[in-house]
Amino acid sequence: MPIQVPPITLDGDFLNVWVHEHDPQAEAPANIIQAGQPWSVNIRWRMTGTNWKMVAGTWHVHVALESLGPGPEISLVDYIPAGGSNIPLPSPNGEYYLHLDVPGTVIQKNDVPHGSLPMKMVVLLTYENPLGERDDIAGYFEGPILQFYVDDN
Repeated sequence: MPIQVPPITLDGDFLNVWVHEHDPQAEAPANIIQAGQPWSVNIRWRMTGTNWKMVAGTWHVHVALESLGPGPEISLVDYIPAGGSNIPLPSPNGEYYLHLDVPGTVIQKNDVPHGSLPMKMVVLLTYENPLGERDDIAGYFEGPILQFYVDDN
């Protein structure tokens, strides 16, 4: 006798990705950051559909910065807090959040040619099933473009 299985619907999307400086007054998004200063990345995503609660395993989040022109290519995976990039499933409502503090040492003044460095941020999201295998659920979010500047004052 076969087991009855309901039709499976599963969707996911990024809700938003934003960056802000570590100035106590500045929790608002900011895409222009002084080189040598700490900043943060915030990522929200969700799973929807009739079967999102059935997905168990772990999310893996990777944030990369790509220089637009001369400059460094940077992976922020080393700055994700212990266990922070490995987010267990499911959440109580299908929504997930990661806050990533980036130290000022990641982009320093000597990394910024001509006083300004534009970089494109890309967030990569992958899924690992409960058996520890990478699975077909994955996504990416492009942007924003960040500008790092040098303040000689």
